[in-house]
Amino acid sequence: MVVTGRDPDGALQLWRVGRRRLAWRPRSASSASQEPGPFPDLPGRLVGQALEWVPALAATVVVWPWRRCAGRWPVVAYTLGMADQSGYHYQEVVHSRADADALAVRWAAEIRKHGRPQGREPDEVAPDRHHLLDDWLGGGGA
Repeated sequence: MVVTGRDPDGALQLWRVGRRRLAWRPRSASSASQEPGPFPDLPGRLVGQALEWVPALAATVVVWPWRRCAGRWPVVAYTLGMADQSGYHYQEVVHSRADADALAVRWAAEIRKHGRPQGREPDEVAPDRHHLLDDWLGGGGA
């Protein structure tokens, strides 16, 4: 689910909250890892992202039944890439699907009320995303 909260400065911030759907989070999806890498041009970046996303999607077919049998359900909450705000990523593993859904609802309520999940520090923090927008537009950042 997508939830709206307020960051510490009072600006609106969009969050994605719920059970993790993919087997793992590809590196290109992480806001902290947006450096050009070995493929600096656009077609090369698309190839690089495909090499990261295809295995994650393929492994998801195996991981979904495993999660059900093992009783390990990861729940995530992370900000959606707004260029002028800090980015946060939270993850916690619970032991049933019902617990995962309940935790997602609790985190969503805390985000609406306090701006982010309470009681713990984020797993990842991207302090400033302006450079990501500049890089994407070809400005190179400043």
